[in-house]
Amino acid sequence: MLEVIRQWLLGITCAALVIAMAESLTPDGAIRKVGRLTGGLVLLLAMIQPLLSLDEGALTRALTEYRFSLDSYSQDLEEENWSLMKDIIEERSGAYIQDKAESMGIDCQVLVESVDEGDWPVPESVTVFGSLSEDQQASLTRAIEADFAIPAERQYYESGGEP
Repeated sequence: MLEVIRQWLLGITCAALVIAMAESLTPDGAIRKVGRLTGGLVLLLAMIQPLLSLDEGALTRALTEYRFSLDSYSQDLEEENWSLMKDIIEERSGAYIQDKAESMGIDCQVLVESVDEGDWPVPESVTVFGSLSEDQQASLTRAIEADFAIPAERQYYESGGEP
């Protein structure tokens, strides 16, 4: 592409130099006016020459390749956006559950995992790290079920450690 542009600019420059030299050599009068008109037409032809020699097949292929790469890039952006949205939902859901646990007097760390369902990632399972009594675990399980509709079967409790 850059080579084509370089050749086009070189052609315009050469045409302008030849026209300037021819104009300086022509005598004043009607001949000079005809020379200027001819020189202007030659310069115009040099400028639009790439359009006259345009290979429609190559242009179509180039546009198709560009569109394909644009579609691929768009798909990559959508996947990245989905991944970021999933991470944000998991992080904020975990922070919410951890705040809820703190309000109940429970000291723990929370890890939320989500699945791709419909238009948004949906929290599917929760792992709670910390030393919880049976009563604390039961009340936190009920709160998670009520707020996130995650059944007790997908809530995991691990004593000690952090995620």
